[in-house]
Amino acid sequence: MTPYGDRVPAAPRPVIVDTDGGIDDAVALWWALTDPGLEVLAVTTVWGNVGVELATEAVQRVLHAAGREDVPVAVGRARPFGPAPDLKPATFIHGRDGLGETTRPAAQPRPVDEPAVALLHRVFSERPGEVSLVTLGPLTNVAQLVTAAPQVARHVRELVVMGGSFHGFGNALPAAEANIAHDPTAAAAVLAATWAEPPLLVGLDVTHRATFTSDEWALLAEQRNDAAAFLGDPLRFYGRFGGSFTTPDCPCHDLVAVLALADPGLVTDAAVLPVAVCCEPGPAWGATVADHRAPHFARDAGAEQDRPDGFTDCRVALDVDVARFRHLFRRLFGGSE
Repeated sequence: MTPYGDRVPAAPRPVIVDTDGGIDDAVALWWALTDPGLEVLAVTTVWGNVGVELATEAVQRVLHAAGREDVPVAVGRARPFGPAPDLKPATFIHGRDGLGETTRPAAQPRPVDEPAVALLHRVFSERPGEVSLVTLGPLTNVAQLVTAAPQVARHVRELVVMGGSFHGFGNALPAAEANIAHDPTAAAAVLAATWAEPPLLVGLDVTHRATFTSDEWALLAEQRNDAAAFLGDPLRFYGRFGGSFTTPDCPCHDLVAVLALADPGLVTDAAVLPVAVCCEPGPAWGATVADHRAPHFARDAGAEQDRPDGFTDCRVALDVDVARFRHLFRRLFGGSE
């Protein structure tokens, strides 16, 4: 067994990570960078938890600490793709530097000259059907990509999105999860694109269940490896308010999304459901709506109901192996169990 699971593929799975530079993003990125089953071809940055410049600096610091400065970083969009709620910056969760006010030294090399959307277009066009994409922030970069070049969506092997909430509970807004709430129009454009297979949406329904506990906090404090030494202080900052909805435990939203790609058995229920995003201002702005009726009608011969406009089939993560998540979390930080 490796620190990253029971099985490692013969060839690493190529992936691009799109991130808005927060603390759970840093944990997820560290996993992706050091998992022998994944090959991170590039990291693209986007506004969200912090501005895109700070997100880029945070990513550079993670790459440096993880010994992966060979991975190119491309800077993406600095503002929403379309109309969006005016949300307060989440500095009380991620800090003004995106890493919990740890003010790590600046890292080299600097980002590549190629913009994020251009890099995404190039890589997916050069390697059709080979490369997966995991998004950990607002879907602004991806929306620009699939709007400018719709055919590229078919070239993505798999799209995994950390975003959404499918039972009516939001965190950034009453009914909206933060990554979707930051840019609902972008999320709608991305879901409407023609992907090789339905995107996997890893939202609050599972990330609020896959939490770490006092046992994981205790292990983290031991600083057994470089991951714990670098991420321990940011996670402690994050834990003050990041677990507001799951107290006394704490979620690590973006890590669940990366693990869903790296360890497909982690998500134990990913039903294919029609999904839409509420893009209109009002109480439900940014909400992700899943049509939970669909599998029931499909199962019962003769049962029919029209699908409303604006819905697209997605794989929606509805259940997760919590024990497996905690096992992998401990492995990341040097645990032996």
